[in-house]
Amino acid sequence: MTARLPFADVRVVDFTANMSGPLATMVLGDQGADVVKIEPPAGGDAIRHLGVGVGEVSAYFANLNRSKRSLALDLGRPEARPVVDALLDWGDVVVHNFRRAVAERLRLDAEHTRAGRPRLIHVAVDGFGLDGPYAGRPAYDHVIQALAGYAAKQADRETGEPALIRNGVVDKATAWTAAQAISAALYERAITGEGQALEISMLDAAVAFLWPDGMMNQTQVDTRPDVPDITSSFRLTPTKDGHVSFALVHARQWARLLEAFDLADDERLRGPDGQLQNRGIALREVRRVLGEMATADAVALLAKFEIAVAPVVAVEDVATHEQVVANDSVDELDHPVLGRIRQANPAARFAGRRVGELRPAPSLGEHDDEILGELGFSEATIAELRRAGVIRP
Repeated sequence: MTARLPFADVRVVDFTANMSGPLATMVLGDQGADVVKIEPPAGGDAIRHLGVGVGEVSAYFANLNRSKRSLALDLGRPEARPVVDALLDWGDVVVHNFRRAVAERLRLDAEHTRAGRPRLIHVAVDGFGLDGPYAGRPAYDHVIQALAGYAAKQADRETGEPALIRNGVVDKATAWTAAQAISAALYERAITGEGQALEISMLDAAVAFLWPDGMMNQTQVDTRPDVPDITSSFRLTPTKDGHVSFALVHARQWARLLEAFDLADDERLRGPDGQLQNRGIALREVRRVLGEMATADAVALLAKFEIAVAPVVAVEDVATHEQVVANDSVDELDHPVLGRIRQANPAARFAGRRVGELRPAPSLGEHDDEILGELGFSEATIAELRRAGVIRP
């Protein structure tokens, strides 16, 4: 039997699109919340049509919108306002990632949504923040990566050419920030009875996510350490048939590495000073030896000496890697539109168990009648909204 999930009594009204907002609300849905996703009747969320997919369900959309119900509603029509108000009365949390001017025009800013609803938690996800010269501009992940230092951090070691991280790292950092902040606001409301307005910018999330290790040399204001950035050690080691990644953090791990490669008795590497001054000699020898070994043998050797190591796994092989399978990190399920699909399971386990079978991402407007009926709209009213094009035909 599936255990009761922590947000089983929480209702979320989701006006978000693209990635940062939908991932945040999917996290809540995976943890039991009833998430109603509001989409334009004409085409829905733009990512429904981005990348591979079938009809109005792309793989990208499916990976960000499971555990939700879809209501196709034209927010630009005045006839939609009673539906929006009913949703706000129904919900515990409302989330949008409109720019401020758009949110105000749609009366989905905190001032309007929380009027007469003191328990409602309003969440606005923004790109650059509400103030400053970039406020109000459109923003996407790779734009924020450039501003927040990610592109510079990924610069080629030899040419200095900046580069982007090739996935939506900022969107995902923003989503997890939003999900955690919503959880905190729900906890506070349970104590005080009051909701609140949350503002989360992609830029703030990106800077906070990069800072702990990526900005160590920029942390001290009065002195600038003249030492290599620790992240400069993030590099791969080639093997005869691939690559491995291994990491050395503690002195005892360094000693194990020297032992593993018969370097422990090398006079040049004696003591902390010798190891510091001649570290490059040892690492070049390690790379030479590993370069003549098969990847599996290299991993086995380093693991034998308790050195953190893993092979570089091709993206098409990640889901079937033995450790990923053992962890149950990826699951297969039947999607009514896409067919058989693979998706990553929620990372958090409750009571030591996965959350159970997850509901696949919905078709556009799949739950229109169901949701409107629950909100108290009559069949005749629903039919009239449909005829008028306010909801999906």
